[in-house]
Amino acid sequence: MSRQIVWDDLDKKRYYFWGCTVFLGIRVCVYPTNLIKTRLQVQKGTDFYRGSYDAFLKVFKSEGILGFYRGFPIFALGVFFGQAYITTYEYTKHKCSHMNLFLQGLLPGCIASIAGQSLSVPADVITQRLQIQGMKKPNPSKVDIETGTMKKNTPDSLRTVCSKIMKYDGISGFYRGYFISLMSNVPTSGIWWASYNVLLQEIGQHFEADSLGTHTIPVQATCGVLSGAVSAFATNPLDVMRTRIQTGGSRSLVKVTKKLWGEEGISMFTKGLTARALSMSTSSLLIIMGYETVKRLSFKHRSERTLQTEAY
Repeated sequence: MSRQIVWDDLDKKRYYFWGCTVFLGIRVCVYPTNLIKTRLQVQKGTDFYRGSYDAFLKVFKSEGILGFYRGFPIFALGVFFGQAYITTYEYTKHKCSHMNLFLQGLLPGCIASIAGQSLSVPADVITQRLQIQGMKKPNPSKVDIETGTMKKNTPDSLRTVCSKIMKYDGISGFYRGYFISLMSNVPTSGIWWASYNVLLQEIGQHFEADSLGTHTIPVQATCGVLSGAVSAFATNPLDVMRTRIQTGGSRSLVKVTKKLWGEEGISMFTKGLTARALSMSTSSLLIIMGYETVKRLSFKHRSERTLQTEAY
């Protein structure tokens, strides 16, 4: 019977070293789809892009490869926020070990997201403002983003964006959409981990365990992709509203919802969904493969055996 590697099994020093290294690489891989998702959710209708594929082509044609990495340095800081998130998740999961598998994922996932969002929202706000800088404005009246949009990418674009946030909103501007961010990301996180735990048990029981007695990487990767798709479909409307608020729209959830309904109708529930599902499934695949690999590299018994071998 396969089992999961838990918090007490980990060598913490190795865990944090490998965690930061692996997840920085993952963020490099998933950032382009995250940028496309943000631009699709911010635009009104199809003013700029007709869909995900069209957006990829236009960004590449007008901005080049670097256009897909606007705002990435700030996004990269999420590696450290991610370590706070996953530490909270693993520790809370350890305390919830008496619960069923669904709740062992749902509750720790939600609590970890609250901790992570409290650190990462300012970075998210700045990153999203930088991501939308490449969107041209053929008719300014059609665009509901005034701050953070520049005619060209300049060396001091980060400073300019921060200055505009301070000018228009003050310090609270860096926490624009904090509560809607919690509304979006807390259930997303909880649903993701709950789905992952359940799927891992249901799918994993049909396959042999690896040498550590845990599920194999292919099984974990499959469950990660499916969990990403499930959570993306379940929470996409909240993510659209979060993005609109954080990129310069009204701070009122009610007003943003009414405006979205007036502009998009029923399609507000699926706006950017393809890009988000692709982004979350891709990132889930990479994250779970990276995370489970990090846990294997940090497994205490493996470390002890290595040290004993080296001693002989």
